[in-house]
Amino acid sequence: MPPTVERIQRLTERLRLATPLIALYDARPSDAFAPLVEPTGSTCCFAYYGRWLAGETLVVRKGSKGCQGAVRALGLEKTYPAYMAHFLTDGVGAPKGEGLKAAAELAQAFIDRAKPPDVRSGAVLIGLLRPEQWNTVRSVTFLVDPDRLSGVMTLAGYWSAANEVVAPFGSGCSFLWRALGEADGDRAVLGATDLAMRRYLPREMLTLTVSPARFEKMLTFPGDSFLYRRWWNDLMDSRKNPEARVQTPE
Repeated sequence: MPPTVERIQRLTERLRLATPLIALYDARPSDAFAPLVEPTGSTCCFAYYGRWLAGETLVVRKGSKGCQGAVRALGLEKTYPAYMAHFLTDGVGAPKGEGLKAAAELAQAFIDRAKPPDVRSGAVLIGLLRPEQWNTVRSVTFLVDPDRLSGVMTLAGYWSAANEVVAPFGSGCSFLWRALGEADGDRAVLGATDLAMRRYLPREMLTLTVSPARFEKMLTFPGDSFLYRRWWNDLMDSRKNPEARVQTPE
């Protein structure tokens, strides 16, 4: 049964979260996700951040335009070009090198361990969370500042004694789905740490991505949780005045 709008609103209100939730869908493009937008050039998925907030849904599919790294990170293509490890490092035999790992061998090992998700519909859609399309949702992403990140991270691990959040290396789009499957068990993924996609988000924004099952659990937070208690409310209240200084001891 899909989560209700009321339960989702209860969570976003306690988080004092104004930014809409973003979902990744394994679904065919249709009017149910309209308005739809197709990528152009080699543009990063996160270049459509503003259009997501405006209600548009990005369509990514094999053979389409847009970032071809996203096509692979989202499981629509299973192999990477032979030069990819050098593209991530020294640029030997590649269009350029980005110096993200100390050696091409390390980058290749990272690529070899990647577990592309299994796309059943032939397309991946990214846009606002639509509860009525819950059966096709593969992840839910919170777009948050560091204060609210502390809240969603705490809630993601509220029912566990383990560390429930991972912060992997990878592309911004890989954090939206693939990283969930590569983590040990059902872990929440801290994202928006990819150097290439940071420019498309507000400077204070990060992401936390969770599986549909974890999101449903997060919606059940009780009335005696931290979201109703002093530390959380003091933090939120202290940020209301943009001129307020960081508190320091007397």
